[in-house]
Amino acid sequence: MRTTAFSRDAIIAPFFDKKVLTKSELLNLTGCSNMTLFRRLSEHGYYTSYNFNSRYYTIAEAARFDRKGLWEYRQVRFSKYGTLRATIQHFVSTAEMGCTANELAQLLGVRVASLMLPLTSAGLIAREDLGGWVYFSFDRVQREQQINQRRLTLKLSTPPMVILPQALDDKTTIEALVGLVKNPAAGPKEIRAHLKSRGMVAPLSAVEALFDRYDLVKKKAIRNS
Repeated sequence: MRTTAFSRDAIIAPFFDKKVLTKSELLNLTGCSNMTLFRRLSEHGYYTSYNFNSRYYTIAEAARFDRKGLWEYRQVRFSKYGTLRATIQHFVSTAEMGCTANELAQLLGVRVASLMLPLTSAGLIAREDLGGWVYFSFDRVQREQQINQRRLTLKLSTPPMVILPQALDDKTTIEALVGLVKNPAAGPKEIRAHLKSRGMVAPLSAVEALFDRYDLVKKKAIRNS
């Protein structure tokens, strides 16, 4: 009777109803010992959650992994690649242009910053400072490809600088006024810096002329008073 009760099928049966269970819940439902539980689970194969301190368990038949190999069930998260460390290593190593800690956190739904340095120190991933730490495959060939793609993307994401004439065109005037709405205390120098951040290099005299045209200095003084 005990052999039948504690068969592998009997141990995994609760997952087809509950999908996700803790060790305590499994022990209560099956009545088996801790050793028998893990022996049967190991025989069948199982996943532990990569959040909640690996407290939750599931099996492949109950999980619904997406194309990236991730599954979330009532805030409990699982990965086809195993633990959080193994999952981070997988995504860093296979990403086209590597990953930042923030990108991984958004993908996985958990904080990962504290794990990045230990993984790097262990030689499981590598990192480069590209205006901030970016993590790449430890494989040299793969890493070089990822770094080149990241640098290309960073270069393309930088807006082209347009040198403007002395008089601002309508588009630039609107952008300058938008900057002033966001920062009412800004003067011509601050608005010129705002335009530059938007890819528009304007002479300071042109921005000052804009302030004169709309009496912006006078209006700011009235608001401040």
